[in-house]
Amino acid sequence: MARRRNSRRSERRLGRQYPSSVQRVRFTLAPLPGRWQARASRLAAALLLMFAAWVIYAIFNSSNFYVYGINVQGNVTITNEEVYSTSGLEGLSIFWVDPAAVARQVETLSSVKSARVKVRLPARVTVTVQERTPVILWQTGDAQWWADIEGVIFPPRANLSNALTIIDADAQPVSPGETLDPAIIQTAQSLRQLLPELPEMNYSRATGISFTTGEGWPVYLGDGQDMDAKLTILVNLRKDLISRGITPDFIDVRYIERPFYK
Repeated sequence: MARRRNSRRSERRLGRQYPSSVQRVRFTLAPLPGRWQARASRLAAALLLMFAAWVIYAIFNSSNFYVYGINVQGNVTITNEEVYSTSGLEGLSIFWVDPAAVARQVETLSSVKSARVKVRLPARVTVTVQERTPVILWQTGDAQWWADIEGVIFPPRANLSNALTIIDADAQPVSPGETLDPAIIQTAQSLRQLLPELPEMNYSRATGISFTTGEGWPVYLGDGQDMDAKLTILVNLRKDLISRGITPDFIDVRYIERPFYK
C-alpha cells in the first residue's frame, strides 16, 4: 500500500495526468425555461385560434353582413323591386353572393338583355342592367308584346310612339323570352324605311310579311330579300292595275322572277 502511494506522488511530480474514473455531475436550469416557452407558444396559438373563430362567428351572425336591399342602375322601365326579387339576394350573407350567378338570374327577366353585379362589404350589392330596346309591337290575337332587334319577346311597359305593329295572322300565342325569327324584324324595318307612312303590317308563316295598300289590296312580300326590287315591281304593277280598272284579290311579289296577282 505504501509503495502505491509513493508511486502516485512521484507521478504527480513528474507531471503525468491520468483520467479520473469519476464522472462530474452538472446542474442546469436550461430545460425548464424551454419547456415553459413551448407551452406559452401553444397557449398563444390556441387563444389566437379561438379569437379568429369568435370573429368569424360574429361576422356571419351580424345582420350588417346580410343583404336586405340592392342598388339598381341602368333600368328605365324595369322596377328596382323586379330586379331585387329576381336576384334571389334577400337575406343572403354577403360572403355567399356569387356575382356571376346573380347576373345570370337577373338576365332571366325577358326585358333584360344583360346584367353586371358588383359586391362590396359590408353588404352592398350593385346590379347594372341593360334593358332590351323594343323596335316593333307584335300583336297575336288580343295580346300585344314588344320585340327587340333580336326578335326576343317581352311585355310592353309603356306606349311606343309611332311604333310599327306586326299582326300575326296565324294568331299563335307567345310567352316572354321566346324569340321571333330576326328576319321578320329586319324585313319589317326595311319596309318601314321604304314606306314610312305604313302603320302596320301582317305576318303569316305561309306568305311572310304582307301589308294592305290604300286601295285595300293585300300585298305579299315574303322575307326581306330584294325588298327594293319587290317594291319597284309593286309600284309598276299597281299603276297598271289602276289604269286598267282592275281590282285584284291580292298581289304577290314574293318571287321577283314571277310576280302575279289574282
